[in-house]
Amino acid sequence: MKKYLSCIILIILCIVCVAVFYVNANDFENDNNNATQGSANKPSNDEATNDMPQPTIDKTGTIMSERLSDTNLRIEWAIYKLENEAKLYLSAEVYLDTPEQITNAGSGYISINGVKEQFFTNTMVGKSNLLTSYSCVLESKGNDVISFDAYLDITSYTQTGDKINGLHAIGTVIASEEYMKMQNSALIDLELISKFPELPSGDEITALCMVLNYLKHDVDKCDLSDLYLSKGPAHYTDIFEANAGNPKDTYNSYGCMPPVIVNAANKYIGINGGSFSAFDISGYNVDMLYYEVSKGNPVIVWACEEFDSTPSVFRTLIIDGKATYLKSNVNTLVLIGYDLEKGTVTLANPSGNIFDIDMELFEKRFSEVGSYAVIIK
Repeated sequence: MKKYLSCIILIILCIVCVAVFYVNANDFENDNNNATQGSANKPSNDEATNDMPQPTIDKTGTIMSERLSDTNLRIEWAIYKLENEAKLYLSAEVYLDTPEQITNAGSGYISINGVKEQFFTNTMVGKSNLLTSYSCVLESKGNDVISFDAYLDITSYTQTGDKINGLHAIGTVIASEEYMKMQNSALIDLELISKFPELPSGDEITALCMVLNYLKHDVDKCDLSDLYLSKGPAHYTDIFEANAGNPKDTYNSYGCMPPVIVNAANKYIGINGGSFSAFDISGYNVDMLYYEVSKGNPVIVWACEEFDSTPSVFRTLIIDGKATYLKSNVNTLVLIGYDLEKGTVTLANPSGNIFDIDMELFEKRFSEVGSYAVIIK
């Protein structure tokens, strides 16, 4: 009897072992199937992206040295910020653009918000030479103002043969989520004023006159020029301190730069009253210009008369030991509109017309002249 009982127990144990093996085998197969199914059913890139923090700022741009010769320094920058993060991820690459081989380049630096990194270079061949790359992470405070600054110790020459010691590319970018939400297009209804015939070389002061009249100041361009614009002898005046010559002269008048127009505007407003002030916003990235236009603020910009041609230095004045470069094909206009979808901007020209132009071309010429701009707000 015991013999039979042992056999029965052995048979039962065998059946249990087989059953356990079968269950485990099925579980293993199900696990494999589930793993395969899980891979096949992974969310798409779009779905995965929806589960990840989205960038609230994702911007790139270019800062160029003021175009004085065919050799230029260029910064390609990028700013990135994720939602729910109080950090800005910044990067910059510095390039030298030159039509010929350069052998006398030496040291330089790239700086982001004052944090500087040195670099060294020597012989470069070709039009576009990467000199250095730099990246960093900064704590974000909301509307962050980021300065990019690059310098290269190099000898170059203007088209008139004047020597340039060093190339400097410097610009400012505002990292703001407001700019990312800016409307796609805007157009300001500004009355066109022609500089002709009274002020044949007065595009800067006429542009200011247009903006002041838009702000409900009933001012005449000639009164503005005669009473509020600082002037000096054409060949002995720093164009950043006063108008070189008289805008009434067709020749021997070389105009002025933003600080002179800011001073004229604030002098006028101070005497005649008003809650506005003029600001020099030279060097700021162009999206700031578009943002101001979207808010109904026209921007005075220094660009070109003929956009098909680059600006070029035709004369260098040495005033108090400092070089002042006078350029041909430079014109002061009022930026009154943009269309991001069409890729155009609208400009009011003191020469007597309002016109649309390709946005990329405008930005290139604006940068080559020196990224000079004034706003009154």
